[in-house]
Amino acid sequence: MFDWNDLRFFLELQRSGRLLTAARRLNTTHATVARHIEAIEKSLGTALFVQHAQGYEMTPAGEALLKHAEAMENVALLAQEEITQSTAPLGKIRVGVTEGLGIMFLASRMIGLFERYPGLEVELVAVPRFVSILNREAEISIHLERPAADMLVTRKLTDYRLALYASRAYLDNAPPLRSREDLGRHAWIGYVDDLLFSQELMFLNSFCRNPRVVFHSTSVIAQQQAARSGLGIAVLPCYMAASDPDLVPLLPDESIERSYWISTRRELHKSVRLRVVWDYVVGLCEGERELLMGQ
Repeated sequence: MFDWNDLRFFLELQRSGRLLTAARRLNTTHATVARHIEAIEKSLGTALFVQHAQGYEMTPAGEALLKHAEAMENVALLAQEEITQSTAPLGKIRVGVTEGLGIMFLASRMIGLFERYPGLEVELVAVPRFVSILNREAEISIHLERPAADMLVTRKLTDYRLALYASRAYLDNAPPLRSREDLGRHAWIGYVDDLLFSQELMFLNSFCRNPRVVFHSTSVIAQQQAARSGLGIAVLPCYMAASDPDLVPLLPDESIERSYWISTRRELHKSVRLRVVWDYVVGLCEGERELLMGQ
């Protein structure tokens, strides 16, 4: 029988695909990860991974072991949750969220949660990419698209509105902007198309058929800063830009609506600490609907 501890290394290598990444996440060395993988392969008498230039890929034996390893991990997590909640009701919870919502909306509004639950610790992973719950990057994740995985509990968090913004300095030196037809004469700020992490971010053409994009960034906050400096027109969430004194809203009838979705793994949904954070974020968005919708 293999050592149960080896499964931690097996799961992390499967999720990361690289020894160095797995080692960093487990706070150990790549040699230690390799040693544990070799040990479990020796015990089972079969290879679990094949190494390629792009990283490690599971063999059919690895695929067969994966579902059992994940089930064992889930049982261990639930046991830990049940025991720790009976002695200390709260603890650490990690929330993965898109950069704009995480930095420009949630971070400044979390204090009420800690005033209510002083024993809580939150890790807010606010990045311009998809944060995976299935790969254990977070316990709660907020997405631009509804996840399709069956093992997740998902609900719509909120709708939000995006509109056009530019600085007064830009407008003073740019062609007149009185209607949608004038937008083609202006400079635009947008995302890096081949690095988009969601199709929901492809919205420039919703406003202008052939936008002349002069500045691209994977970061919506960088786009906001570029617009403030006078580079051009940016499509920004109203909750980020409406109260920015350096930005002017343009063409009030021209806007688009998108949604945020919140999800977690099905087996974690009954967790006390997770539901505390989940319910707070849901209530926060419901209470700030007018801001999110730019009303």
